[in-house]
Amino acid sequence: MLLVLQAAPLVVLIIVLARGRGGPLAPVAAALALAVPAAAVSLPAGTALLPFLGIEALRGAWLALAPAAITAGGLVFHEAVSTADGARAEDGPRSHARLFTAVFLLGPFFETVTGFGIGVVFALSAMRRLDVPPPAAAALALLSQVLIPWGALGPGTLLGAALAGVDLRAFGAWTSAASALWLLLLLPLFWRLAAEAGLGGTARERLADAATMAVLAALLIGANLVATVEIAGLVALSPPLLARLWAEQGGADARARRAALPYVALALLLLATRLVPPLSAALTGVAVLRPFPELPGIALLHHPATMMLAVSLSVLARRPEPGQALARAAARARMPVLLMLLYVVFARWLGASGAAASLARALADAAGPSVLPFVTPVLGAAGGFFTGTNVASNSILMPIQAALAGSQGFPHAFLPALQNFAGSALCILAPMRIAATAALAADGTTEQALYRRLWWTGAAALASAGFWVAVLKGA
Repeated sequence: MLLVLQAAPLVVLIIVLARGRGGPLAPVAAALALAVPAAAVSLPAGTALLPFLGIEALRGAWLALAPAAITAGGLVFHEAVSTADGARAEDGPRSHARLFTAVFLLGPFFETVTGFGIGVVFALSAMRRLDVPPPAAAALALLSQVLIPWGALGPGTLLGAALAGVDLRAFGAWTSAASALWLLLLLPLFWRLAAEAGLGGTARERLADAATMAVLAALLIGANLVATVEIAGLVALSPPLLARLWAEQGGADARARRAALPYVALALLLLATRLVPPLSAALTGVAVLRPFPELPGIALLHHPATMMLAVSLSVLARRPEPGQALARAAARARMPVLLMLLYVVFARWLGASGAAASLARALADAAGPSVLPFVTPVLGAAGGFFTGTNVASNSILMPIQAALAGSQGFPHAFLPALQNFAGSALCILAPMRIAATAALAADGTTEQALYRRLWWTGAAALASAGFWVAVLKGA
């Protein structure tokens, strides 16, 4: 009976998410309601329930504040740049090289800077300019979401590390190791979709694809080892993206360069404030908020949201009616920020009460020591598939994954990072993302057609995660 009460919030959450009814608040509201009795039966004897719920809600709100600020800042930035001339660096003759650049470099770059599916919108526009027929165009646009852990400067990854209580750099490095192998495993899928689009490419072009992807994979791992999660995606993408664009057309035209200025300014600002030690130390040493000593603080002058807001306001200042753009961004941010807050509070109630640890022990006993490490990416994949966002996936499952990781003998950040990776990878196949992309394409593309073309993304993600588990188990 105890396990039933502890598992009920997760089971009901999954059921309500799968049904897709009641709007975005219905699943987390149901889960929160059931988390109260789950916490009540899991708390140590003598711990009062109501004070526990209140203080953990405050801790959850604090943890949610940093990624929520990035979410809001990203939406303001998107409003600032959305009225600018669109960068059309992919314009030109139809070619396999331009298709690869749009899918694996330009699309991820825009997603890394802005997040919220903007990479899909950009990639789908690029597919149309390259005259890619449906439904291959929509499938390739979704494939551009391969760097979700670093999308919108990584709020979900930052949150996952905080919930797991692991070192952020190690967390990002293990996430990138799994992602690097996954990127290479996605090449055959890309080549098949490119052939469907009539841009299959020659053997030499495919060799160039493989070489570029290997460089990107290596840079992604290196960037997470030496830089912070917020800028690791930018650091990894910039060299191959610039090299490809220059090789394809000798640089962008003047209109594209003007449109790219806000992105370049934001990227340079983020890089400078994180890679120049004196500047980074100066910004992180003042205006630091830390209401809970045991939780990460926020350095206001060093936070990514501050950088995005500074660049956004400089762009909006030259536009008519900037207040309307800010109001639109605030309206769009309201629901994702509220959802983020509620999911993190849910995670804190399950995690801090002991309910997540109890479920983890039951799962460990049921799976056995040899199978259990392989369960981690499967759980993460399920979280990403049902929620469509690594923020929600990590909020729901990270307390359990962190509890499981403590008894497995792996590096502390390894299994939580696999949760982050698998949950992010399966977001591509999440029903809400598939449906939204099919609707955005507006060309008769069906959800079933996209699933037929993209199922390998999920299988390859689980294969990549399983490979690393097997390697470390044998080490």
